[in-house]
Amino acid sequence: MQLQVALDRIDLERAVRLADQVRAHADWIEVGTSLIKRYGMRSVSEVVGAAAGTPVLADLKTADDAATEFGMAFDHGARAATVLAATTDATVHRCVELARDAGAEAVLDLLAVSGRRRDELLRDLPAEVVFAPHIGKDAQQVGHAAADALGEWTRGRRIALAGGLTRDDVTRLRGSNPGLRVIVGSAITAAADPAGAAADMSTVVRGESG
Repeated sequence: MQLQVALDRIDLERAVRLADQVRAHADWIEVGTSLIKRYGMRSVSEVVGAAAGTPVLADLKTADDAATEFGMAFDHGARAATVLAATTDATVHRCVELARDAGAEAVLDLLAVSGRRRDELLRDLPAEVVFAPHIGKDAQQVGHAAADALGEWTRGRRIALAGGLTRDDVTRLRGSNPGLRVIVGSAITAAADPAGAAADMSTVVRGESG
């Protein structure tokens, strides 16, 4: 498994500070959608600088105009960006092409898409595309859990799972899929000691702690 630390719903100064604190323990650092909406591409470039080589994902949730949005993210140092699975096939495929050309990752956000749409994309897209089952904040509030979005369909695919994951959740997921990337936000960023929380989560991800 891999660990991606999500920086979201905080101000940019704190995000940059957190990126510096957690970078040694994270496989990826995510610039969340709210940060990008609030601060624009400045948020991506400043987090990239603070990450000091740890790859950064821009959570754009692109729905259209792939060349502009993915182009901006990669120009500002992101090594991955997200596209909504709910958008058109044309946009999804263009995002995949742009990421490949940039030597970066296209991450397909499955927020609120049907199993049928997901399966169509599984058939159509190359193995390099990361599929990201995602339980959003509002759905979490009414009891939906991220792990419920997994299943046999993930076998053999690169998967990034998001949705309020805790240390206990990550412990239970360990070993379920060798290609799984767990996306953890507030369990690390809202901790009293974010660097310590990231270090602890990293040991769980790597199977070094129970």
